[in-house]
Amino acid sequence: MERLFELFPRLKFIDELATKRGFLHWDLLFSDIFYGEPLNGTGKGSFDLIVGNPPWIKVEWDEGGVMADFEPVFELRKLTAPQLHKIRPQKLRENPNLRSAYLDEYGLSRSTSRYLNSVENYPLLSGLQINSYKCFLPQIWRILPPQGVAGFLHPEGVYKDPKGGHFRAELYARLRAHFQFQNSLFLFHDVSASRSFSINVYGPKLQVPKFNHIANLFAVSTIDACFEHLGQGLVPGIKDDTSSWETSGHSHRVISIGPRALSVFAEAFDSDGTVPTEARLPALHAKEQMAIITKFSEQSRRLRDLRGQYIISQIWHETGAQRKGIIRRETRFPDKPEEWILSGPHFFVANSLSKTPRRLCTESAHYDCIDLTAITEDYIPRSNYTPACDKIDYRLQMPVVPWMQKSDKPQHIDTIAEYYRNLSREMLSDVGERTLISAISVPDTGHVNSCISTTFRDLFLLLDYHTINISLPLDAYVKIMGHAHANSNLLDNFPVPNVSPKLRSAMHVRSLGLASLTNHYRALWESVWNESFNEERWTRPDSRISDSYFDSLQNSWHWSSAIRTDYARRQALIEIDVLAAMALGLSLEELLTLYRIQFPVLRRCESNTWYDTHGRIVFTSSIGLSGVGLPSKAGKHDTEFGLITPERTESGIALGWEDVKHLKEGIVTRRILDDTLPGGPFERVIEYHAPFDRCDREEDYRAAWDEFSSRFGIKP
Repeated sequence: MERLFELFPRLKFIDELATKRGFLHWDLLFSDIFYGEPLNGTGKGSFDLIVGNPPWIKVEWDEGGVMADFEPVFELRKLTAPQLHKIRPQKLRENPNLRSAYLDEYGLSRSTSRYLNSVENYPLLSGLQINSYKCFLPQIWRILPPQGVAGFLHPEGVYKDPKGGHFRAELYARLRAHFQFQNSLFLFHDVSASRSFSINVYGPKLQVPKFNHIANLFAVSTIDACFEHLGQGLVPGIKDDTSSWETSGHSHRVISIGPRALSVFAEAFDSDGTVPTEARLPALHAKEQMAIITKFSEQSRRLRDLRGQYIISQIWHETGAQRKGIIRRETRFPDKPEEWILSGPHFFVANSLSKTPRRLCTESAHYDCIDLTAITEDYIPRSNYTPACDKIDYRLQMPVVPWMQKSDKPQHIDTIAEYYRNLSREMLSDVGERTLISAISVPDTGHVNSCISTTFRDLFLLLDYHTINISLPLDAYVKIMGHAHANSNLLDNFPVPNVSPKLRSAMHVRSLGLASLTNHYRALWESVWNESFNEERWTRPDSRISDSYFDSLQNSWHWSSAIRTDYARRQALIEIDVLAAMALGLSLEELLTLYRIQFPVLRRCESNTWYDTHGRIVFTSSIGLSGVGLPSKAGKHDTEFGLITPERTESGIALGWEDVKHLKEGIVTRRILDDTLPGGPFERVIEYHAPFDRCDREEDYRAAWDEFSSRFGIKP
């Protein structure tokens, strides 16, 4: 109970008041949040109050955990499912005690799962993935008196599950307050920092749902601060100016959710035909976002409207495909695209060649950033997997496209291997710079299920979809929705707006330039080439980007077709963000609002990323760019740096960013051993040309918006 009082101070006040008045079951007069009358001593409107923190336990069979109780080496070596599957029979034969415990645990797990999944026991939970806290809710609603109130702490799954509409209809009718927390400040020390949960207050069932919603809370005190705030000033974002989690309050963070808001959510986030009372609940941070979400709900064309023209797939299940002999673990440089099987770390926003696995790759950190200015035109990075069967069998086991033409020859079956694809990371994380991470993969390649791809019959539609996918507005949409995984339910709802030819050309040439890094993109380039590409211009003058890039483009791919330098790629993404916002009907202020509120990590990285005069990053605080640029401070044993200035020339010295950031002219050199290319490692020297400066993303958005508004005749 003390833990509850810490998390929700008002409960302690209610408890003290109940004790003082001698109520046996917390029969209290409740406040105007429920009945529109203040807490007083008249004795009218009493009710039973129930509070609790039900267990958050997902009921599932844990084979490895049972076996590790007898042989800890199973846990210490982190054996995979295929490895456990292979050794299980022998271990059960050798150890009778393990066999007995294994069967007991399996029986208990299966019987518990069957009971909790029974429609007769929990009809409202039919079709949902069972977690024990979900079973508490219908039970509490059943035993709660007609004017009773229940306050529960529980995870957010009931608000996100696409199959939970019928359950949400019952929940919303009883919900009075939903206060969603991130555990970043470890309010619960035994729960991961990335876990979200909420304080949920339930009351009598209403005919029309109505409840208060506050999202992105990190401290309980913020709830009171939001209700007490008078509404002045801008709404604070998720982090403050010092990059600490924001705990101050603002009245605009308290959002009243009723039928109209639920109708907008159903249109914006759910499948076609979802009734408002079954809509999923997004993590709206401020009232200002309602207008933005309304515009998403009004999009005339979504991916689902193009059914029959695309297919979504995870291609190879990382464990199952190895078990079936389709792929095998082998870290090496592929000789050709059909040997390249991508994983999540390979790509980042608009860049399929973001990182390559190291020679020995056993951890998620064992990847190195790729210098796009140093690769060959036919470059393919290392892959951790390679096909384990012959080429024909490998391709035939890939998903067949819905527009397949019948053929008498099996090897001519039209699979997604024939096509360019929009590739996204399956895991959606709020703790990085970006949440929705997408790039274009080339034909013949495969990928494991840490990725999800969308294949289009029409390459122009692919670029329409991909350009919106790599934009900040759609990333914000995904962040607000709060999904942990990208799946077909999420992707089907993504907007694919119809835009004017000029706007479409401006979007395509930038996303194409970001994607087409090697000659494996030649067919894509030549298929969507448009002479209007040569008429494009950057939206701001800068020596690090030149309009000659657009002038030099041709209908055939060449090395300089790709946008390669760090600064130019950032500028292209800035302009895509603005173009996407315009295509979606957002205003400049709405774009800035999304950036300020939803992207605290990106804002921090932007404020501490510095570029040289050639557009190369010389220093960055981005953890995703480990090894890029100079270290913050000189290492005692680092001697790979050099300095060339009018006053002196030195080599073989130790340097850090703090030593050179104030240079007005000169060159800083860094000698590295590059092992990201075939045949390596190679020694090469990187040069950073002073002076160095950083960018202001909001100012760049404003400049791009003004320029595009003028070009396309878009009124403010």
